[in-house]
Amino acid sequence: MKNTLYLLRKPLDRVDPALFIASHSKGDVVLLDSDLTPFPHTSGTVFSLGTGNGDRTISYDVLVKKIFESDAAIVI
Repeated sequence: MKNTLYLLRKPLDRVDPALFIASHSKGDVVLLDSDLTPFPHTSGTVFSLGTGNGDRTISYDVLVKKIFESDAAIVI
């Protein structure tokens, strides 16, 4: 099974539903815009980009590592 990483730059209300359907997509999701609110995603982990120490916050260094570890990275 492919390991896909989704990088969401746009607010969810501006994402075309045909591009990303959270309930049908498998892989981790990284919310790049700090203003994005979390959304339900059951086929992976949702992270937000930042410097905090929360369990759902990811740093730039870890993000780069995740990009190279994934089979595909999709930027929306």
